[in-house]
Amino acid sequence: MIYFFALLFIFFLFYGRSFVDKWKSYRRRKRMTALIPGDEGIPLFGNLFELGRNSESMPRSILERAKKARDEWNGEIVKMWVMHECVFMSFTGEMMQHIIESTEEINKGEDYDLFEPWLGRGLLLAGGDKWRARRKLLTPTFHFTMLLGYIDIMNRHTKVLLDVLENQSGKEFDIYPFMKRCTLDVICDTAMGKDLDSLHQPDQPYVKAISKLMRLGMEASMRPHLWSRLGKWLTGWQKEHDESVKIAHDFTNEVIAERMDLLSRGEVDAHKKAFLDMLISEKERSNLSMEDIREEVDTFMFAGHDTTSATLGWTMWCLSHHPHIQQKAYEELKEIFGDDIDRDCTKDDISRMNYLDRCIKESMRIFSPVPFVIRHLGEDLQMGPYLLPRGSSLTIAPYIVHHNERIYPNPEIFDPDRFLAENSNSRHPYDYIPFSAGPRNCIGQKFAMYQLKIIVSSILRRFKLSSDREFVSVSKLAEVVLKSREGINVVIESR
Repeated sequence: MIYFFALLFIFFLFYGRSFVDKWKSYRRRKRMTALIPGDEGIPLFGNLFELGRNSESMPRSILERAKKARDEWNGEIVKMWVMHECVFMSFTGEMMQHIIESTEEINKGEDYDLFEPWLGRGLLLAGGDKWRARRKLLTPTFHFTMLLGYIDIMNRHTKVLLDVLENQSGKEFDIYPFMKRCTLDVICDTAMGKDLDSLHQPDQPYVKAISKLMRLGMEASMRPHLWSRLGKWLTGWQKEHDESVKIAHDFTNEVIAERMDLLSRGEVDAHKKAFLDMLISEKERSNLSMEDIREEVDTFMFAGHDTTSATLGWTMWCLSHHPHIQQKAYEELKEIFGDDIDRDCTKDDISRMNYLDRCIKESMRIFSPVPFVIRHLGEDLQMGPYLLPRGSSLTIAPYIVHHNERIYPNPEIFDPDRFLAENSNSRHPYDYIPFSAGPRNCIGQKFAMYQLKIIVSSILRRFKLSSDREFVSVSKLAEVVLKSREGINVVIESR
């Protein structure tokens, strides 16, 4: 018995203060959130079991809670308790403006820590002063003149994609993996100056490692037995994760070393510099370590292909189910390119794709590429009439806002004309945020839109898309990006 009390004393000696502080924080959050729409759930677990057990049921459950808060409580924000954590979610752009435009509450939630072993604290995961410094450093990478150089690379890899897709003509197939490998090739070439050629080599170790890291990250966030370090080790998750991180880092380190050598020997075309070249040139002036360079390159590899490939897949799904809209987009492209199906897209061509632009935007509305983004509140935050307590999580939820019937009537209907000026001018600027907004908006959104228009327009010039499946039948998995459990199954035929 004396040993038990001795252990109890040691526990409180080391953890007692921390436990008391956390309990006080929890009670304070409970008091402050009492009047905010949303129920408390069940003791200890809160609303955990109502949110669903996987990434498919979760978005449906959250959407239902948002509707209930809007219709029954006439609110624009709802709270949820997940164990001892309080999570807030707004479903109008006007309410979200408070967090989107904040220059202080810019830190991501703890869920993103799962990706830190791979991505480090690069631009995506960094917060505070480090994020501000990196954002300032990296912004010139997406200057107009740099984007023009990237267009040539996008065209080159799109042509490879079209040739590969020819082999799938006339049969139903999942087009998403092809979109993913194409965007991976583009970002690898623009970010690192490396021709990965994953469209022809889908089984190379780096491609498989990235795919595995994405899967493992979502498994760890959705499965309670993987929330502890012990659970990760016992299930073999940690071993598989560490091996994949090593493969990804070894590849990036090798490319960085090769690129530094080429730059030192003056063998890099000044007009074809990659994102990595800019980081290397800033190494001394901005006091960047090799790890700093690698984490930014890895971040751009991740963020630069996954969201774009998701959008491409969903755009293919939308167009294949709406032949009259697809035909209208094709006719616009005929006016721009004539009968030349092989000519590269130029900056001027892209600027003339007005209807295609609306089609892509509507695809990103229904199938938000990044459905949820979590911020951790370091201080109390006033959101309209409500004061949200520090220590809580606040979710920026494009998926929920984009499906708000009061903003978008019949939100499951695909209608590109929602983005005509006369139909969108009355909406709040933050009622449509596929790339987020404010200080932490997507730094590469213009890069992404160029790539999306080049790839989609090139596919439509070469192929006609169709599908016999129900448009609304596809499952939506709210992972890091929005995916389909069944894949994006379409039929393409040469025009």
